[in-house]
Amino acid sequence: ISVGGDSALLSPAVLVAVRIPGKGREVLYLAKGDSVKLGCPYVLEPEDNGPQGVGIEWIQITPERPGPENVFLSYQDHHVNYGSSGLQDRVAFVQTDPGQRDASIRVADLQESDTGTYQCRVKKNTVAVHEVIVTVQEKPPVPQCWSEGELIEGGSVVLRCFSRGGTAPLAYQWAKLAEGYGGGRLPAGALQVPPVLSCPVLSCPPGRSPGDLVIRSLTWAHAGTYQCRVTNRVGYSGDTGVTLEWLCLAPGDTGGVTLGGSGWSG
Repeated sequence: ISVGGDSALLSPAVLVAVRIPGKGREVLYLAKGDSVKLGCPYVLEPEDNGPQGVGIEWIQITPERPGPENVFLSYQDHHVNYGSSGLQDRVAFVQTDPGQRDASIRVADLQESDTGTYQCRVKKNTVAVHEVIVTVQEKPPVPQCWSEGELIEGGSVVLRCFSRGGTAPLAYQWAKLAEGYGGGRLPAGALQVPPVLSCPVLSCPPGRSPGDLVIRSLTWAHAGTYQCRVTNRVGYSGDTGVTLEWLCLAPGDTGGVTLGGSGWSG
């Protein structure tokens, strides 16, 4: 037998007959609440063409649960058996008959407690093993955005973006909507602090936080809508923005131009 991954020999003298082709070990970062297919197709070699049926075991190994192996799903003699883990209501074989060369499973509604190593073991006359290392993280929620500072021509303003949640590390990205999200350049005088990636508290500039966008020497060119997006390894938040718009410029007014700030999310 062979499976898409590491092959485990029962002893050095046993020929590898059941084989799992493909990658030996997969590493997946997945979002909480998502579903995932953990692949485990296998091949029966001539050495495995005996009367003995195929046996399949899926084992979960988690840092919080040392001790005996947790076989949460198995197949033997055309029967599917569910273990007593917290997965039994959320896991199933992809194929109606996993004895037909595909032991892949699907896990629904992933939780952070599902983080761990998953082993697929296919047994007949020989044994093959495939491992998938799964890390489940929470995507950042829609952040809060607001502006601080005196919104007058020539002045400075700080656009702030903060996400209450999501698995660290978080990355913040500002863009001016008129330029197209993510691809446009911020106008001159706009500086993200720190640029893109979150900074540890001790290394952030004084008075600044991850997600801050500082705009100095305000001019007409800075008017518009700015979007903030927060990302981590498993996804990104919805976009939240701050709009800087001209509120009053009376005819003949030669004084400072006042800007108004408003926050929104979408």
